[in-house]
Amino acid sequence: MGVKKFIQSVLESLHMESFELQSKKKSLKTLLAKLKKRRVKILSELEFETNQEKRKPIKEELELITFHIEKGKKKLNKLKHT
Repeated sequence: MGVKKFIQSVLESLHMESFELQSKKKSLKTLLAKLKKRRVKILSELEFETNQEKRKPIKEELELITFHIEKGKKKLNKLKHT
């Protein structure tokens, strides 16, 4: 999957507002920064939520964001080394 398709799929799957695509590296860095901020927000929500039924979707979103962060880092490293 190309970088642009990866960014589009992440934006669509996490319902994030789109942002202007610049160079591939800069776009990936911007996306990773947004994902990291969202991850911190979700971690704080998870910390204060006591209801198990509400925690489950929060945990699932956290796993999805963590997966996308890891995948984005791999793509960024690949771009840096080419």
